[in-house]
Amino acid sequence: MPLPTIALLLTASFSLGALPLTEWAVRVFGRRDLRALGTGNVGVSAAFIHGGKLAGIAAVLVEIARGIVPVLAGRFCFPDAPAIAIALLIPLVAGRYAIARGGGVTNAVWGLLVFSPSVAVSSGIWGLLAWALAQRWWGEGDRARLFASRCGCLCTPIWVWVWRQSMPEFLAATGLALLLAAINFSQGDDMALSKSEQLFSLDDSLDAAICGDKAAKLSQLKRANFNVPNGWILLNESGLGPGAWGIGHLENGEELSIPNSLIQNLKSKIQNRMIVRSSAAGEDGDTSSAAGQYQTIGAVFTEAELLDAINRCRQSYWTSEAVAYRRQRQLPDTQMAVLIQPYIDSQIAGVMFSRNPLDGGSQIIIEALPGGAESVVGGQVTPVHLEIDFSTPESLEESLSEFENNSIFDKSIIANLVKQAQAIEAFFHGIPQDIEWSWDGGKVWILQSRPITNLQPFWTRTIAAEVIPGAIRPLTWSINRPLTCGVWGEIFQVVLGDRAIGLNFNETATLLGSHAYFNATLLGEIFRMMGLPEQGLEFLLRGQKMGKPPLGKILPSLPGLWRLVERERALNAEFKGDRTSIFLPALQSLEKEEGRGKKEEGRGSSEEEILMPNAQCPMPEYQYLSELLEKAEQIQEWLKPITYYNILGPIGLAIRKAIFRVNDDWLANDSAPEIASVRALQQLAQKLRQAAVSQSGETVSVAHLAQTFSETPALQADFEKWLDIYGYLSEVGTDIAVPTWREQPEVYQKLLISMAQKAQINLLEKRKLGLSFGQKWRLDKCQERALVKNEISEIYARLLAHLRWTFLEIEACGLAMQVFQESGDIFYLEFGEIQQWIRSGASVSFKDTIRERRDRLLADRDRPIPPVVYGNLLPNSQKRAIELATSATNIIQGIPASIGRVEGFVKICRTASTDLGENAIAVVPYTDAGWAPLLLGATAIIAEVGGQLSHGAIIAREYKIPAVMNISEATTRLRDGQKVRVDGYLGTVELLE
Repeated sequence: MPLPTIALLLTASFSLGALPLTEWAVRVFGRRDLRALGTGNVGVSAAFIHGGKLAGIAAVLVEIARGIVPVLAGRFCFPDAPAIAIALLIPLVAGRYAIARGGGVTNAVWGLLVFSPSVAVSSGIWGLLAWALAQRWWGEGDRARLFASRCGCLCTPIWVWVWRQSMPEFLAATGLALLLAAINFSQGDDMALSKSEQLFSLDDSLDAAICGDKAAKLSQLKRANFNVPNGWILLNESGLGPGAWGIGHLENGEELSIPNSLIQNLKSKIQNRMIVRSSAAGEDGDTSSAAGQYQTIGAVFTEAELLDAINRCRQSYWTSEAVAYRRQRQLPDTQMAVLIQPYIDSQIAGVMFSRNPLDGGSQIIIEALPGGAESVVGGQVTPVHLEIDFSTPESLEESLSEFENNSIFDKSIIANLVKQAQAIEAFFHGIPQDIEWSWDGGKVWILQSRPITNLQPFWTRTIAAEVIPGAIRPLTWSINRPLTCGVWGEIFQVVLGDRAIGLNFNETATLLGSHAYFNATLLGEIFRMMGLPEQGLEFLLRGQKMGKPPLGKILPSLPGLWRLVERERALNAEFKGDRTSIFLPALQSLEKEEGRGKKEEGRGSSEEEILMPNAQCPMPEYQYLSELLEKAEQIQEWLKPITYYNILGPIGLAIRKAIFRVNDDWLANDSAPEIASVRALQQLAQKLRQAAVSQSGETVSVAHLAQTFSETPALQADFEKWLDIYGYLSEVGTDIAVPTWREQPEVYQKLLISMAQKAQINLLEKRKLGLSFGQKWRLDKCQERALVKNEISEIYARLLAHLRWTFLEIEACGLAMQVFQESGDIFYLEFGEIQQWIRSGASVSFKDTIRERRDRLLADRDRPIPPVVYGNLLPNSQKRAIELATSATNIIQGIPASIGRVEGFVKICRTASTDLGENAIAVVPYTDAGWAPLLLGATAIIAEVGGQLSHGAIIAREYKIPAVMNISEATTRLRDGQKVRVDGYLGTVELLE
C-alpha cells in the first residue's frame, strides 16, 4: 500500500472539503452571504432557509458530488482496501467544518451510499426509528430531530460491522461517526433558528413553553371548534440576528429589529385593524395569571403601528412591575411571544368565571360592559354583574329567567355564554376557567381562557369517600392523615424517584367540612409525571374513566413502575413474614395486657379472638396515663406497616384482576370479615329459631325469640363468642371514633333476633363455578392475593379497635380527673393535644375546645358536601330541599354494582343500627364492613358513594342483592316510604312516586 498515494488522497480530500462550494452556490443563485446570516453555518439547510429553493438545490448537488468523489477515488486507487474509501471522508468533513464552515453530513451520507447502500440505508432507517422514539419522548421539535441525526451518525459503525465484517472499515467508520457527532454538537441549528422567524398560527398545535400559555390554550380551543378569532404568534427570537439565541433585557427603550418581511406578512393576513397581545411563558398558566402585567395594544392598522405595538408589548416584559411579579411568584425570566389577532368590534364584552371565584361554588359569574373587554378588566368602570346558579337544571333556568329584560343583553346571549363557560371548563378537564369574551352582534368570541388560579388546589371526594366516609372527628383525622399520606408518599416516591423531590405528600389529603378530601391538584401532577393521560384529572374531579396512557409519556416512569411491580409481587411473602414477626405478636401482647390473652375453652384460638377491655380507669394518675399514651403510640407504630399493606394490597388485586380478566364473582370472599361475620350470625340465628320453633311451633314472635335467647345459656355463649371474634368491626372501619360491635351488643342481639324471626334464612352456600382450565389458572393469580387482602383488612381493623379502646381508657381517666365532661369528648381532640396534656402533667380543661368542635361537626353532618371543592373553602351554598317530583327526569344515574331489578320502598339508614324493617330498599350514606348485617336484610341497596369494589358492592354481589352506588345526596333526595325501582345492571334508580 503506497503511503505517498494515501497522503496525496488525504490532502486532496481535505482541500476538496475546504472549498466553499455551498457558499458560492448561494451567492450565485440566492445573492446572499450565508456567513452573515442565521447561525453563520454554510450548510445545505442554511442554503434552503436563507438562499431559497434554487440555491438550496444547487447546494445539495455540489455537496453530493463532493461526498462521492473521495469514495470513488479511494476505491479506484485501492480496490483491495475499501477502508481507505471511508477514511477519506474524514479529512473531507474536517475541511468542510474547519474552513468551509459546513457540517459534512450530506457529504458523508452520499459517500457511504456509494460505498455500501446497505450500510447507508440501515443507518437511515435507524435514524428514523430514533426520531419516532424521540418524538414520543420529547414531542415534536428540534430536540427530537437533532437526537435522531446524532443517532444516525453514531450507529453507522455498527451497520458497517453488521454488513461488512471488517475491522479496518469499522474503525474508519467509527472515526467518521465521532467527528460528525462532535460537529453536530458544536454547530448552531439554522432550522431551529428559522422557526423563531416564522409565524405560528392558532390553527397549529402550539407548545406553551415556546408560544406561551395564552396562545397555546387559545390554539387548543380553536382546534376544538370554539369561536376563537384567527391569530398568529411571533416568537421572541424573531429578528434578533446572528448569535442572539434567547431573550435579552431591553434597556432604555431599546427596540428589537424585526424584518420588514414579517411585518408585511402579518399585515397581509389581517387586512383590517389588529390587536397585539402578550403571550409570555407563565402568563395565564395553571398557578399564575400575570393578569395586567404585560401590555395589550389595539387597535392598530398600519405596518408602522404594528411594528411599534410589537416592540411595546415585548418591552412590557421587563417593566419593574412585571419583573417584581415574576420574582414574587418564583417564575424564571424566559421569553415573550406576541399574539397578533384581528380586532373584534364588539358591542358587548366582558369576562366570565365558570365557577364562583370566591369559593368555587356552582355559579357562573358574568361581568360585562358595552364595548371592549378591556373596560371590564381595567377596573375603572363598574360592570353589569350576573350570577347564574347551575347547581340544578331548575336553578339554571330560574337564574336565566331573572335576566329576561337585562339592560345590556338578552337572555339568549347569557344562555350562550353559560353554555360556552361550561363547555370550556369541561374541555380543560373540569378546571374552573377565567374567560374573556366578546359579542360582535352576531357571535360570541372567546378571546382568552385561563385557570382561576385562586381556586387551587382542587379537592375531591373520589376515593376519599370510600377510604374514610362520613363526618370525621379530630382525633381520627390526626392519626389517619399521617398514616395514609405517608404510605401514598412512599408509593409515589418508588415510582417517580428523584422527580418526587419538591412534592409535599403531607398535602395529599385534608378535612373540609369535617369530611375527607384528596388533593386532586397534587395527584393530577403526579399522574402527569407518571405519563398517565389527561383524563386522570377528570377521573379525580368527575369520576370519569381514565384512558390508556401514551407509551412515549409513560416510558420515563417504566423503571419506577417496575420497582412498584416488584414490591407488589413480593407483598404476599413480605406480609406473611411481618404477620409472624410483628402483627400476631403485637395483637397477642395487647390481648395479654388486657387480661384476655388466654385461650378459653370452646371459644376458638386466641388468634381469632379480640376482646374489648373495660373502659375504666383503675388509677387516675399521670403515671398510668403515660403508660396508656405509650401503648397508643406503639399501636400507631404497628399501624404504619399494616397501612402500607392495606393500601398496596387492594391496588395489586385490582391490577391483577384487570390483567388476568378475572370477574368479581369468581373470587371467593368467604374469609372477608364482612362476609364471615354475617354468615356466623346467620348460623346463630338459625340455631335460635330452631330452639324457639321446638318450643312453640313454626310461628314465633320477637318476644318469644328474645325469651328463648335469654333462657338459653348456650345461645348466649355462642353470641358472646361471635362478639369476641368479630367485635373489632364497626360501621366505619377506619374511624376510631365509631363504636365497635363489641361495645353495643344490644344492637346486634336485636339484629340476631330479627334474623331468626324470618321463616327462611338464606345461608350462603359454596359456589360452584364452571370455570375452564384457563379461567382457573387466571383465578389462581388473583385468589391468593384476595385472601391475603382479607387478612390484612382484619389485622388493620383489629389494631384500630385496640387503639380506640386505649383512648377510651385514657378518656375514662380524664373523666375521673374532670378533664372531660362526657363520654366521647376525647375524640374531639387531636392526638398531639392528648400527648401534650399527659406529658405536661398539668391540670387542663378542654371544655370550650370540645364544645366548639362538637358543634361544628354536628353542623357539617347536616350540610351538603360537594364531591369537589375548588380552593380551601367549602362553597357557601344554602341547604336546599330537592323536590324530585318536579325534576326534569325521574331516573337518577349511578354506578351499577350488583345486577338485579327490584321495586320497593325506601328506608333511609344513616347508621348501621337503623331498624330496616321488612322488604325495604336501604339507602345509606356509605358502606363499610360494619354495615354488612344491615345490608343483608335489604331487598336492594342505594349508596351515596362507592364503586364496584366497595364493601357494599361486594356484599351485594355475594348475596345477589341489586345495588347502585354513587347516587349523590341520596339520603336527602329520597325519603322514607318513597317507592323506587332499582336496576343494578343499568345503575339507575327510578322514582315511581
